[in-house]
Amino acid sequence: MSLPFTYPTSIRLKLLYLILLAFSGLFSCKGKEENPIRKTPNIVLIVADDMGYSDLGCFGSEIATPNIDALASQGQLFTSYYTAATCSPTRAMLLSGTDNHIAGLGDMAERSISIDDERGKPGYEGYLNNSVVSVAQLLKDGGYHTYIAGKWHLGLTSDQSPEAKGFGRSFALLDAAANHYYPSSGNTFWEDDHFTNYPEGLYSTDLYTDKLINFLSKDYKDNKPFFLYAAYTSPHWPLQAPAEYIEKYHGTYDIGYDSLRILRLEGLKKKGIIDAHVTLPKLPDFEGDLYSVSDQPLRSWKSLTKAEQRIEARKMEIYAGMIDNLDHNIGRLIQYLKEIDEFDNTLFVFFSDNGSSSLNANSTPNDVNPYPHMGTANSFVAYGSSWAHASSASNSFYKGYSSEGGIHTPMIIKMPNQKEGKGPINAFTTVMDMVPTFLELAEATYPTSYQGRTLTPLKGESILPLLFNKKKTIHNEEYVMGWELFGRCALRKGKWKITKIDSPFGNNDFQLFNIEEDPTESNDMSAKFPDTYQELILHWKEYVKENGVILSDQ
Repeated sequence: MSLPFTYPTSIRLKLLYLILLAFSGLFSCKGKEENPIRKTPNIVLIVADDMGYSDLGCFGSEIATPNIDALASQGQLFTSYYTAATCSPTRAMLLSGTDNHIAGLGDMAERSISIDDERGKPGYEGYLNNSVVSVAQLLKDGGYHTYIAGKWHLGLTSDQSPEAKGFGRSFALLDAAANHYYPSSGNTFWEDDHFTNYPEGLYSTDLYTDKLINFLSKDYKDNKPFFLYAAYTSPHWPLQAPAEYIEKYHGTYDIGYDSLRILRLEGLKKKGIIDAHVTLPKLPDFEGDLYSVSDQPLRSWKSLTKAEQRIEARKMEIYAGMIDNLDHNIGRLIQYLKEIDEFDNTLFVFFSDNGSSSLNANSTPNDVNPYPHMGTANSFVAYGSSWAHASSASNSFYKGYSSEGGIHTPMIIKMPNQKEGKGPINAFTTVMDMVPTFLELAEATYPTSYQGRTLTPLKGESILPLLFNKKKTIHNEEYVMGWELFGRCALRKGKWKITKIDSPFGNNDFQLFNIEEDPTESNDMSAKFPDTYQELILHWKEYVKENGVILSDQ
């Protein structure tokens, strides 16, 4: 807009200033005149703990997850998203943008200290090491408020704490797991800049949400963007939830885990997550858990007694209640962001840190039959292999395994101001892509060095071009990603994947699968495509060398 040249310069400047103020008022948030427009987006990162691939309503589950489903309908479902096979390796990759064997969590810290070949070795420190810098630190340096509540699992000392890695406000469980109401004296919690105690009797998912909302309430008026990491411990064992959430599912799982597994497969198909031709992977003969295979057979539902079925069904009722409550708390967080007019200007990311957990624990204190106490604060229950297979559905096995059930998890992204999604995205994406995505959104860069130390380059790529329809894929057919944990190994290049599982679940050698056509890893193609097999084996050896992977058998 031009102004008459007859006005003196000082008056013209004042008029321009008043016009700009008037136009800015047109775009300010109603009732929030003290909070002018800010284009820098917020980032809300929500991570579930040990949730299976088919456990969300938007992924075909019977569990009520309306708030997560709403994010999916307004944003995007990612159906080919990959993490590590367990919690802390995934979290290391999530915050560093590189392989867990480089970032310091080549193995679970609680396991690595007992293995001579790993203890004290580079990449096996058990915490985020000095070869990486946390994305929280970079965002904080760039002017973001940085918050975390929930599970840390990336170091137990003050110099390894959330504060040391860039989180300005925190309330975090430093360990791998804890009772959801009354953590033990052996559990370690960190708050802001000091060790602290858990307020006993409060349910973890409720408490972590309260903390996050409190963090936001203290700062949102200062007009700075925020990075909020909701690192929930649900639905990780012990299975515990408020009674009303458990009772909501009473009787739902009397059909048993065998039938639920079939229903979940069909649910995934109806949602367009998997193709109609996909069938369930073959079940193993034995139960298993994170580290080992049990000598107990994997029993069919029909082989259980009525009393056993009653107990087993209760386990899944509690598990479903935990996810339902998790969704409720995500809804609370979303509602608060709407109340302070920050919802539309926020990037939301939701995923599970790994696949479903197969821990077989079914006893509680003071009672041989755990049923009367299951799900309460004085119980310790896990839902076991059979329910884990149902949660994995089309994916083979579960947490701790480099097969699809351990590393292939549901992921949802909703962009700022996005109102409607465009359907499931099947492009291959990984947890290492989060750091470059967040940095690009914040218009920040990843440095080559930080505070005098040289940093390992990022291995991930920003997902934003995919979300903005500028690209159809992020990683091309030549991109290689490897996995290793507990000696269980995998490597993927394009549609091909080699997977090595120890006996009796596997044959202790790599098998070749076409993941696009055979997502259940049922048909070994190594004999039919020997050149492809040998090509991926060479890539595997390069991956081991490049990332400092320690293998006892190589």
